[in-house]
Amino acid sequence: MLDEVIESANVHRSSLLTQEAMVFLEKLHRRFHQDLQQLDEQQHRTFVESKQLTETQQIRNANWEVKPVRKDLQDRRVILKSSATNIETVLDSRQPGTNLFIADYSYESLSLNDRLNAQELVKKFIHQNFFHTVPKPMAVMITPSDWRRNDDLNGLCLSASLVDFGLYIFHHTETLVRNGSAPYLCLKGLATYEEARWWNTLISYLEREQNLKEGTIKASISITGENVHHLEEILYELRDHCAGIHLVAEDGRGITDVARYVISIGHKRKTHVIREGLASERNTNADLFEQGTREAVEGFDGICVTDPDLLKMMEGIWNHYMPEPNQIWKKRQEYLNLLNGSNQTTVV
Repeated sequence: MLDEVIESANVHRSSLLTQEAMVFLEKLHRRFHQDLQQLDEQQHRTFVESKQLTETQQIRNANWEVKPVRKDLQDRRVILKSSATNIETVLDSRQPGTNLFIADYSYESLSLNDRLNAQELVKKFIHQNFFHTVPKPMAVMITPSDWRRNDDLNGLCLSASLVDFGLYIFHHTETLVRNGSAPYLCLKGLATYEEARWWNTLISYLEREQNLKEGTIKASISITGENVHHLEEILYELRDHCAGIHLVAEDGRGITDVARYVISIGHKRKTHVIREGLASERNTNADLFEQGTREAVEGFDGICVTDPDLLKMMEGIWNHYMPEPNQIWKKRQEYLNLLNGSNQTTVV
């Protein structure tokens, strides 16, 4: 059966779907598809409340920390994020001060063929990033598709997350590690700590498969107003593999109670907190300058933008207000209980 799938998979015309890669993906499928089915059933039964969970209070009260990241993720003052299909534009517009590039596969509009073509672009990007003459290689991270989405590789039905991250791990781990980096991902849409636990199990499995030290693969987590009340539980499950928090701005303006709470929790647990969601199309340069300045002063450890034209401005702001690689030392303990008994934000 697998031999037939491998042979027919050539219809996708991707050089990355080699026989060895297909065997690797099939192995991931066999190991995790039942876990994913159980997780899907569990989440259908679970109502995610907008308040802290009583059954996990012990985790929130315990003294634990997120493990440190590698040197190439310590400084993330300026991050560029783009659809994985738009990488060639990124290559043309990269700025010397950009510390991290995130290739996003999670757009629902991207077909399997789109994402396979994007994998080829990521391969080209990694090669140019590490082997061509550049002032400083950027760290690279990918945002995989939703694990609930399925891909049909001509008879083999796989979770899209396993396809995206599996191919990335299979083809690039050796190159990344050899150049002082590692496979990194950004997890989008985590709703529960059980979901975070599944990702942690997958990452540990991949580390064993690739003969990597525990904690080599790192994952940032995306936080919004919907899952912020479960932040510490999600961090706890991923504490050995967490690369920090990306707080997605809901309106692109202002510092909110949610923002201050997330900074206080992230820094309490000794992990980065990145601001994501700067919207250039709705704001003037003066607005964006003021917003970036306030976020740097408030305690964020960097900014993630999707518009390359904003990189130079944000680099100037963050280099001025945060000359060190990050400001995890800025604990903001006065905000630790900011959301207790409340559900949402207050813009100031």
